[in-house]
Amino acid sequence: MALATRKSSDIFNKNTGGDTDSKTIDTSTETEIRDKFDNGDHILDEGMFENLAPALYAIQQLSEDIEELRRYVQSEITSITSAQASAITANTAKTGLTSSQTTILSNLANLPTRRGASGTLYNDRGIVRVS
Repeated sequence: MALATRKSSDIFNKNTGGDTDSKTIDTSTETEIRDKFDNGDHILDEGMFENLAPALYAIQQLSEDIEELRRYVQSEITSITSAQASAITANTAKTGLTSSQTTILSNLANLPTRRGASGTLYNDRGIVRVS
């Protein structure tokens, strides 16, 4: 399954030249931000921490979720069973389509992409559906 389109945008970027925009910062500004974070300025300044605490909590939760995804990808997805390996090998040996597969794909390509009258078939991004 493919990844969905990214929902978030950059908080800042380090674009250069003609690609700079209102969110562009230079290396020295990034270093200053990183140093303040590493020093815990956002925690030490009680007024700032009180204002930022809910957002910092949410960011921490996201960080933990990302780490869990990284752990899963590294440990779970990289290991495959011998049956899966055999299936991959068998699938890579296929080099073409049979005539019946070609006919099916041709028919799918010719289906309308929008719903029609009730009970008719249509192609919904590669999935055949019934109106």
